[in-house]
Amino acid sequence: MYRKFCQKNHFDPLTFEGNIADILPIPVHVFKALGHKLSSVSSDSIRTKLQSSATSGTPSTILLDKVTARRQTRAMARVMQEVLGPKRRPFCIMDIDPTSPNASNLGARIAAIKGYLNFASSSNYFVDANSPTATLEFLEEQFVKHLQSLDNSEPVIIFGFTFVLYNTVFKTLKEKGVSFQLPEGSQVIHIGGWKKLQDLQINKEQFNQMASDFFNCKKEKIIDIYGMTEQLGTIYPDCDAGYKHVPIYSEIMIRNTDTLEIEDIGKSGFIQLLSPIPHSYPGISLLSDDIGKIIGIDNCPCGRKGKYFQFEKRAEQADIKGCGDTID
Repeated sequence: MYRKFCQKNHFDPLTFEGNIADILPIPVHVFKALGHKLSSVSSDSIRTKLQSSATSGTPSTILLDKVTARRQTRAMARVMQEVLGPKRRPFCIMDIDPTSPNASNLGARIAAIKGYLNFASSSNYFVDANSPTATLEFLEEQFVKHLQSLDNSEPVIIFGFTFVLYNTVFKTLKEKGVSFQLPEGSQVIHIGGWKKLQDLQINKEQFNQMASDFFNCKKEKIIDIYGMTEQLGTIYPDCDAGYKHVPIYSEIMIRNTDTLEIEDIGKSGFIQLLSPIPHSYPGISLLSDDIGKIIGIDNCPCGRKGKYFQFEKRAEQADIKGCGDTID
């Protein structure tokens, strides 16, 4: 199917001369309708059929072989090492324990969380519900006891989905007027979409302020990670200045929302993500329905070199997608 797509659009990989802007991007929503058919390897090479979410709407489906899975793991580990350092840290996960019977309908969320547990020295869960369909509840007493049991000198990682952190943890703590003193150097790392928080008119600055207030950690230690199921392994954490850097494993371009022409630095448009990591499916060049802009190259205030960008919002017409946006 991808070969026919290339032929129809007059793209020939045999005469391709290396300008990556010419590699045809596939709109990410194609993986909702056709992901189960989009394979670049034989069927007996497929080891995993990964779905982004099955709780609302149509999930994206990605077909993975051993080569792709290995590449994803290695790339993600290298990027996260820059965020966490070489040492594993205790993870306090603000979500339901996957072994709980109440986690039976959270397959996509649990799968996403497990990918980050490779960087944890220990993992404990501090959100639960009375039933698989009940409202999530922050287990405050268990969290306090766990913090008291830890070494005060070792930083911890508060980890969870953006909307769960806000709706279940932050709102509860605000109502009770409670905050915690985490060890110096602790971080709040969150993943998933911003659509629901934008609907609630909660922006990134407000979210970071709440996280800083409730966990007494510096704002540069509150890290939002951008990424998508359709191109796993290539993730984009915030730097100390609040921007997202493009790792060596990928490239980012911005395309005009009307013409799809490449936009200049500083101009907003659709985020196009390119990566050589996908081997078992045609996911090397994806056109997302996210809006963002390239901020600059080699001049980020954090001191890191290379291209850095900013995610702004989902396109207005876009369907809610992804395990971070289908929480309820």
